Amino acid sequence: MPAIDDEALVLDSYPYGDRHLVLALLTRRWGAQRGVLRRARGGKTPAAAAAQVLSRVRLSLTQRPQAELADIRSFELITSSYPLAVDLERPAAAAVVAELLATFCPLGQPAERSFRLGVAALEALLGGIAPDLVVAYTAHWVLALDGVLAGLDAVSAAAGAGAASFLAACRERPLPGVAGPVPTGAAAWLDRRLREEAERPLHALAYFRGLGS
Repeated sequence: MPAIDDEALVLDSYPYGDRHLVLALLTRRWGAQRGVLRRARGGKTPAAAAAQVLSRVRLSLTQRPQAELADIRSFELITSSYPLAVDLERPAAAAVVAELLATFCPLGQPAERSFRLGVAALEALLGGIAPDLVVAYTAHWVLALDGVLAGLDAVSAAAGAGAASFLAACRERPLPGVAGPVPTGAAAWLDRRLREEAERPLHALAYFRGLGS
């Protein structure tokens, strides 16, 4: 893999050794990537502050032959998701967006439209749009981009005309132009389709739904 210099969204992170982090990333041009961010743990390092879930960053990374993880050489914050931590719902919604992108964007396959979807979701959450609306819009487009979204007639039959109208609006308008609240039938139908199509449990989605119960 050639060296990558690109924008990316942070989708997940976990400890690696005593001082490092492994990051799951969605880059604009190169799709999903995984790399080691060294010396990012401990203290108040700028890199650790930038590695929040769904933060938008600029990075460079390289991967040696046969290596499972790339080496992240530079890592600079563009838009932080940290301001979402004003309540429980907004960071939880950001985690759902990141989880869906990580689940439905295969490693190393270009996914610029998915990257732009994630950026739109981050900006919407920062801009005060309702978290459940951001989650529903993201879920719709993750399924649509994956090619598994059923026709709106099927949605109407399964979840009601209100759900079909809402999903039609998601398809036709950018996120700030989609009006809420999200119909209960639409949210339930999207959740069911996501769980059917995902190859792993969607823990962040389950946690987000639990906040509203």
